[in-house]
Amino acid sequence: MASRKPGSERARRIRPDGRRSLLVYLRPEVIRELKKAALDYDRTAYEITEEAVAAWLAARKTGQKDKGG
Repeated sequence: MASRKPGSERARRIRPDGRRSLLVYLRPEVIRELKKAALDYDRTAYEITEEAVAAWLAARKTGQKDKGG
């Protein structure tokens, strides 16, 4: 049996809702504002992030342009 790196099992774990992890790097001020917004709207940072990415991808499919695309 091949040896695995410590933590590799954890990286493959999938949540019951099907979500998987993705590491992204953001500027500290963006993270700070995201966390504040999450508290203000009683949501999680990952919910807001997922919604924003999904909206960006949907706009990309329809050919809409924005500052990021």
